[in-house]
Amino acid sequence: MRPGLFKEEAQVDTRISFVPFVRFLKEKAQNSNDARSRFYKHIVERFESNPAVLQPLEMEDLDKYKEYLDIVTAAVFPIMTDTDKDVYGIGVPFRFSIFYYSSLFKHLFTENGNGNVAMIPSGISMDKIAQDRRGWLYKQVLERFYGFEMNYDHAIIHHVNSHETGLRRYFKLHLDARFMDIKVKGPLPDLDREMVCNHGGSIEELAEILPLSMFQLEGFVIWTVQDVTRDEMMNYIKNLVLKISADNEAKTYLQLNDALQAVLENKEIAVHVMPFLKVKNKYVLESEFASSSVILGMQGNEKQQQQLYQQLVQYLENHKEPLNIANLDDVSLTLYPFLKFLPHKGVRSFVLVGIEYENELLGMVEIASLESNGLAYQKVARIEYLLPLVTLMLRKSVDIQAARISNVIKQKFTALQPSVEWKFIDAAWQYLHDPEKGKNEIENITFSEVYPLYGAVDVRNSSVERGMALQEDLREQLLLIQQCLERMEKELELPLLEELQFKNQSLMQRISQSLVAEEEAQVNEFLDYEIAPTFRHLYDSYPSLQPMLAKYFDTVNKTEGHVFHHRRRYEESLQRINTQLNEFLEKERDGIQNSFPCYFEKYRTDGVEYNIYIGQSIAQNKKFDLLYLRNLQLWQLTSMAGIARMTHKLQHELEVPLQTTQLILIHSNPIDISFRLDERRFDVEGAYNIRYEIIKKRIDKVHIRETGERLTQPGKIALVYNYAREAEEYRKYIHFLQNKNILLPEIEMLELEELQGISGLKAMRVTVNMDFE
Repeated sequence: MRPGLFKEEAQVDTRISFVPFVRFLKEKAQNSNDARSRFYKHIVERFESNPAVLQPLEMEDLDKYKEYLDIVTAAVFPIMTDTDKDVYGIGVPFRFSIFYYSSLFKHLFTENGNGNVAMIPSGISMDKIAQDRRGWLYKQVLERFYGFEMNYDHAIIHHVNSHETGLRRYFKLHLDARFMDIKVKGPLPDLDREMVCNHGGSIEELAEILPLSMFQLEGFVIWTVQDVTRDEMMNYIKNLVLKISADNEAKTYLQLNDALQAVLENKEIAVHVMPFLKVKNKYVLESEFASSSVILGMQGNEKQQQQLYQQLVQYLENHKEPLNIANLDDVSLTLYPFLKFLPHKGVRSFVLVGIEYENELLGMVEIASLESNGLAYQKVARIEYLLPLVTLMLRKSVDIQAARISNVIKQKFTALQPSVEWKFIDAAWQYLHDPEKGKNEIENITFSEVYPLYGAVDVRNSSVERGMALQEDLREQLLLIQQCLERMEKELELPLLEELQFKNQSLMQRISQSLVAEEEAQVNEFLDYEIAPTFRHLYDSYPSLQPMLAKYFDTVNKTEGHVFHHRRRYEESLQRINTQLNEFLEKERDGIQNSFPCYFEKYRTDGVEYNIYIGQSIAQNKKFDLLYLRNLQLWQLTSMAGIARMTHKLQHELEVPLQTTQLILIHSNPIDISFRLDERRFDVEGAYNIRYEIIKKRIDKVHIRETGERLTQPGKIALVYNYAREAEEYRKYIHFLQNKNILLPEIEMLELEELQGISGLKAMRVTVNMDFE
């Protein structure tokens, strides 16, 4: 007995007695309609014939009254009860003390089937045991003396390890108190039904009002035991499913295997659940789960393991019914070659169950026995009710695997387009299964022999327009300051105001012609460090100036302290154009993927630039042909014409009538690109390919050699190229679009100025028909 429990038991005066049992039988015997009433009377007479039996008894006296205990057992338990098969016992009230029990009861609740019966459940805290026992007693008190109906469940779940199998089994212990009297020492206090029944008064509160020492117990209690291993294992597996995560996944599957083995009640039967995971829509072998598999578990031959795995997956995809082999022989191994290593492991009978969800193979359950005919259907069927939970766990493993790969991609790469995501998934999978993970960098992501397409939509003279807006804002603010200073000078005798007025006029004259960065900095310094604090002080000090200065403060931006009207108009106009461009290209990007997968990236400047890469190395499961490249080139020219018309129409809705220019760089030779982890974007590989990148960066402001005119002009599309054959391909597209009246008839063939490190560039320029609908 544990000391804590002994101390609690000592608070309650408890005696063994047959009196409540005899009184119960007397009441039963009075019912003449009960066919057993004569039997009950006979038992009562037998007990009353020996007055000593009706006195309180001690544990050591019970051996003298074994025949009476046998009578109690015969009366209480049905005639069909088998002492070797049924689990029951008779015990002392409010104590974990059993003085009479069936053979199976003793077998289950002793360490080796012999010795003293231990009714204190293992794995349960002392506080929980004490709480449950007090709750049980107070339920009896409240129902018997106060008439309160209590819903307290006083059953105890007890787990034991089977002596035969060594596996854990769960039993629900129930105490029947019908043969127990409760006597009260002294008057009972009043209790509030509302507090006890509706608001669930705690055991601690009851213990203060009704201390255990108030009660005396006489009689005995009947212990009945129900095997609830099935239900407890279901709850246990439910908890495993709820708690499975990337951190505990492998451990959780081991716990699941143990739980299923416990349900089968045979330690010699091995059970293994294994998830089947997919990468790039193909099943991959997860070594962490395969190592403990009955079929796949082996050391040192990964190639053979992979071969068995693919055979296994193929079989399960084609055969939906479980595979049940009662006696593994040469015929079985010929029919099912993926079982070839089972005889080496001593397996003689085997069951294989594929787990599917919505026609998708999620995994398998393996059950193996070292005995021939060791897996009878009745035995294996015991775990059938748990398969829905197994399915749920396998589904969660799929989600966990997808999340793990996604996390690697987000950490190592960036958000990816579906056209290239498969390559990154493959790299992430390899990284996750690299034994040196953490020491080695993730493999470089490269796409070879892809064709590049580059386009740029630029806002014409954006820097000039931005500078003009800034110049107008500064001029407006300086003029407003001049007006304020002139009025202040009339009202205040402050020589400093004259000095501020002189500075203000000087700055106005300097920015009236042009505005350079140095002058902008001087004006901002003047506004922030001289005007702002001076005007704020004068506002606080001279009430007569407050209306004028309040008007000034309302005019300037509250955050910056500057006039921002013209810049806001410019920024809103620029934002409107960029929003339209982004929406247009986003929609177009989704459309061009339908013909052939390609990588499409765009980024904002004072407009939008984009790169497109297309080629066989990007397409995972589709054959590439140059017709897809030509289709994309035609789209590029057509879409640029659409953009030119769209921004031309938008120009009339803008506060600042900004215009756009359209530029295409033609590059007919394939290049190699790789993903740069530092910048999280694709970049070209190799010296020749780098020249392509340099050209992209330098042609946005290139001029025509003969005239000095900027190549890019509003309403036109400029196409830059190196070789005549490149131009010829695009001339076909131009003629086609001219025939459709999307482009106007003329084509300008131009020589471009020499750029730093680049010579020999040429261009074509075509005019967009702005009236095309």
